[in-house]
Amino acid sequence: MLPNLDAVPDRIASTVRRLPILTRGLLGLTVILFIVGRISDSNAVLELDNQNFGITQLHRLNTYPFVHQGWIHIIINLLAVTYPLSRFEREKGTLHTLLMIVGPFSTFPAIGYTVIDKLFFGGNGIYYGMSVFIVMFAAMDATRIYKYKPYYWIAGYRVPSWAPVVGFVLVLEIFVFGGTGWLVHVVAMAVGWAYASEYLKLLEPPEKVLKFVETKLRPLLSRIPFYVALDARDSAGHTLVLPTFAEEGGARGGVDMPSLRMNPRNSPPAAAAAAGGSGGNANNFGGAGRTLGSS
Repeated sequence: MLPNLDAVPDRIASTVRRLPILTRGLLGLTVILFIVGRISDSNAVLELDNQNFGITQLHRLNTYPFVHQGWIHIIINLLAVTYPLSRFEREKGTLHTLLMIVGPFSTFPAIGYTVIDKLFFGGNGIYYGMSVFIVMFAAMDATRIYKYKPYYWIAGYRVPSWAPVVGFVLVLEIFVFGGTGWLVHVVAMAVGWAYASEYLKLLEPPEKVLKFVETKLRPLLSRIPFYVALDARDSAGHTLVLPTFAEEGGARGGVDMPSLRMNPRNSPPAAAAAAGGSGGNANNFGGAGRTLGSS
């Protein structure tokens, strides 16, 4: 049976209307810079150009993700980055997301790319575009999934759970990106993995400081529509996983996946498996509600 496509425009409009304020602002800034770049030479000043990079050009470490050269380039990037960016903002808060975007998420890939390019490839590379955030969020999701489900069983073969994400990025690198910017994408995936593995935890803004700032600016922030405060952020991480069966989880070291879809990010796998209700009969499906086959 074919899906009902009549409601698709309404769903898209509803999703756009519920986007957090920072996601809206970054998407709008990207569009504005793209239009300005079509009528001026502003892209040459904002893109990450290692040939012209110096101490007076440090702004390029933050501005390059918002530069795009073509309509297809900007449309694909905006469509791909909207969901992971908005989800991250809802989970972490607007102020936290802003500090991470202008901080480690943009500067670390740029610094790594610049250093490696100058040392090994002559320092002539140029990079721009929000695909750096796309592959970074993809690496975060792959790491998050791997923590709870190290591998899938497909046709009797054990496949690491991070393999589909890495494979998809490689396909994009070959057939969509055409090999351009592969180095900065590799560095961005390393940053995403390090963040999801909590190796960059010391670089995150302290939550106490953020709460203090939001408390002082509450009269102003309350007037900003779609602002995600720390007290109003989502407490559950939306991990994209496939459902599995209890016998697979118990016999092969996996975790009951249905219980992880709305499971808090830092909950241990044992608690997640207990919440799924998978126990007793190994043939029962460990869903989020009452176990099938129970009285």
